[in-house]
Amino acid sequence: MENPPILVVAAVILSGDVILLHKRKKGDALEGTWEFPGGKVEEEETPAEALVREIREELGLNIKVEKELGEITHTYPHIHIKLRAFKVPSTTQKVYSNEGEIRWVYPHEIEGYNLSPADRKLWKKIKDALVHK
Repeated sequence: MENPPILVVAAVILSGDVILLHKRKKGDALEGTWEFPGGKVEEEETPAEALVREIREELGLNIKVEKELGEITHTYPHIHIKLRAFKVPSTTQKVYSNEGEIRWVYPHEIEGYNLSPADRKLWKKIKDALVHK
């Protein structure tokens, strides 16, 4: 019997016309790929609470989760996940990362980045909702 997927949340952080991407650092699973920042939901957390915690830990930002954009499931060799994305507005582009490189990019540029397979699948599902507000 297959284990249920692990719930992972991703923040689509928008500041004006740009979206924040995060590059996984050397030594990480999927190192060198770009993704929407976020992480695993702990047992006692709601997805929104997990996203607030993860973004504070990774990027030093205090965020407000605006709305859910969509979700996908994806199976990697090492993990089976359900990835749920949320729209998160940001009033600043002054962001630092404890865990890899970050970059603000325009929506039309995202597909030119080496996104992780799950994030690529997620972006295909949610991009129209963001680009055609």
